[in-house]
Amino acid sequence: MKYLIDHTKRVIHRTTFAGDQCEFHTTPIDKREGTYDNLYLKKLVDKESYQVCTHCKGSIK
Repeated sequence: MKYLIDHTKRVIHRTTFAGDQCEFHTTPIDKREGTYDNLYLKKLVDKESYQVCTHCKGSIK
């Protein structure tokens, strides 16, 4: 499962369900990152105060 990380807003999106309501398109491309790495995502949530997007309902395992 791939995730899109918005480093400007500190939000993690699940790309399969991400849409206009997530508003990640307003973030510059150089401030976005895609990943499959669940350990990296967990670190961002636990230690860097990133949030999982409520619109695309991503879950990090």
